[in-house]
Formats: sequence, structure tokens, C-alpha cells
Amino acid sequence: MYHWMRPRGTRSRSRSPQLEITPELFERQMTRLRDSGYEPVSLSRAMSGGGGAALPPRPVVITFDDGTLDFWEHARPVLERLGFTATLFVVAGHVGGHSTWDRHLGEPDRPLMSWEQIRQLHEQGFEIGSHTHNHRTLTELSEGDALSELVRSRRALEDRLGRPPEFLAYPRGFYDERHKRLAREVGYTGACSVILRWRDLWRSDRYALKRMTIKGTESMLDFRLRLWLCRFVRQST
Repeated sequence: MYHWMRPRGTRSRSRSPQLEITPELFERQMTRLRDSGYEPVSLSRAMSGGGGAALPPRPVVITFDDGTLDFWEHARPVLERLGFTATLFVVAGHVGGHSTWDRHLGEPDRPLMSWEQIRQLHEQGFEIGSHTHNHRTLTELSEGDALSELVRSRRALEDRLGRPPEFLAYPRGFYDERHKRLAREVGYTGACSVILRWRDLWRSDRYALKRMTIKGTESMLDFRLRLWLCRFVRQST
């Protein structure tokens, strides 16, 4: 799981700089994936077991949360050069605007991709998923408000892209059994969280898929160790 790209040499204004990564480090990581025999697939293809075609020997799902413009400017060119795909979770109610939902955490407002850019990515084969309508933390909402976040986002993405998103990513990775049930009832075929504790590696289901956060503050050795750990878990489950 990735969040934001920050060009090398620019000063970070983030309260969570570990969630920022330079294009240069991102390209090194993606090149490592390619050279190690990994083949990125969409989340939908991974969860369908290949969707009628066998998965590659080393499949990997690359995801980005929020739909920030820096993905379009910096990550997309790297992925396209390598022939890679990714799954993006966008905040439907803020497309074309800014990530104002993090202001209370001291985060800067980041510009977001436009609907036209998201549509182009969709047409190029990038998978577009829901990150809710307004990026509100679901565990802080009533069940009715949480349901609205899931429904409105799904409808907006279907209206704009011609098909509903299959997958949801819980904002900040927080959810409980109610939200898993709501996601299923609304029509999502699965939902993503993040690995908050190491034991989460072995606690995953279709509506609580655990993603490993790739941190821009870590080295390439750390990245290689994360790949090894993911392979170990996959072979053990």
C-alpha cells in the first residue's frame, strides 16, 4: 500500500512523512519487483484467482490510497514504463479538489486527480476502487452515516466510470464487523484494511484484506525483507 509521492529535494510538510515516497525510490522498488519475477495484478484478478486465467507465479497487488495528483504525475509514468498495473482507491466526493479530510491531523491539503484523469487510468487498465465518499473514519460514524459513505461513493464511481467498484478501502484502515457487513450488503466484493499489528498478517478475510504499508523512510533492504515476509505468509496460509 502506498499513499503519496514527494519529489526528491522538496521539503515535506507532512505529519506522516513515512507515507511519502520519492519517485526515484518508488522506481527502484518497482524495478526490484520486476527483476525478482513479480507480476503486478489488479486486486480483482488476485481475489478471483486469476479470473479464468492462472495467476502468475509471483503475483503482487500494488495499491494507492486517496487518489492524489502526485500519483498521476510521478507514480503513473513509472508503472507505465514497466508495464505494471495498480489498484487505486479514490475519495469520490473530493475528486478534482483537495484532501481536506486530513486538516485536523495537521496534514497539508494535497491536490487530487480529476475525473478525466481517473477515467483515463480506468481505460488503461488501472483498477479504481472506493475510499468512501468523504474519507470519514467509519468507526466514528453511526451505522446510517457509514452506509451513506459506502453507497454514495459506489454510485458516483459507477456514474463516472460506467461500472461500480468491486473493492473498498476503509479510511485509515479502521473498521469493525458492522462495516464488513455493510460493505457486503452494498455490493462490494471485498474490502481492504492495513496491517496495524504483525499478528494481522495471519488474520485476513475478504472484507478485511490486510495490506502492507510501504514506507518512504525505509531502505531497499527493508523493502526486500517485506517482500520475503509476504512470500512467507502466502506460503504459510
